[in-house]
Amino acid sequence: MRTLCVTSGKGGVGKTTLSINLGIALARAGRKVLLLDGDLGLANLNVMLGIIPKHTIHDVIRGHKTLAQIVIPTPYGLDLIAGANGIAELADLGERERQQVMQDLEALNGYDFLIIDTGAGIGDNVVRFVLAADDVLIVTTPHPTSLTDAYGIIKTILAQESKPLKLLVNCAPSPADAKRVATRLAGVTDRFMNGTLEFVGHVPVDSLIEKSILAQKPHLILNPGSTSARCIEQAATRLVNGQTPNLTSSLGRFLKRLIGH
Repeated sequence: MRTLCVTSGKGGVGKTTLSINLGIALARAGRKVLLLDGDLGLANLNVMLGIIPKHTIHDVIRGHKTLAQIVIPTPYGLDLIAGANGIAELADLGERERQQVMQDLEALNGYDFLIIDTGAGIGDNVVRFVLAADDVLIVTTPHPTSLTDAYGIIKTILAQESKPLKLLVNCAPSPADAKRVATRLAGVTDRFMNGTLEFVGHVPVDSLIEKSILAQKPHLILNPGSTSARCIEQAATRLVNGQTPNLTSSLGRFLKRLIGH
């Protein structure tokens, strides 16, 4: 299993929408995908999917359910673990409870991808998810404040661990604009932080995406023939093709890194 963390620095750049639709694109390509809502305070993957969860990861942490019992199959070919306040409690579990949760996670196998949709900002919880994941996708828009925040989270990540990062430019007026954004951020990353930032694609401005959000249905389902949907599928392909095999990747490894044990 590969863990892919989708983050942004700034809220409102389309990170959650992209997490869902990239997951659907990967599922259509034959991968088995699990979505995890990593926004501790404002979990909203289930809202965007029009799903009301009976149980969340909070129930697992409290010992009321196993992870397998709270996985929600969606109509779109991927599964969901709904988020809730409480993921941070993993760091405070006793050794016995921690081992039980790890065993529970290890038992949940068969997935090719775990996609974590983080909260906005560069708080401790976001950084913990990012550092624990195999792959990190930074989402930005061409807006100056979005670029500043994207730079901020790139700097925060690379200050703690040198790892390759990936970039997707959302709401791009044109492919040329997206490329300019990517070149600018990659240049700064390479020059001042000794890191790498791989440009995996862009998604153009499209009013159909906003309509799909209001309808609580994924964009790739409602508008599969749109240019923006094809761009998302192309980005998903690059994410898969750009991976390097890592025999130690697993959900248990991700959790161990997440809680620091």
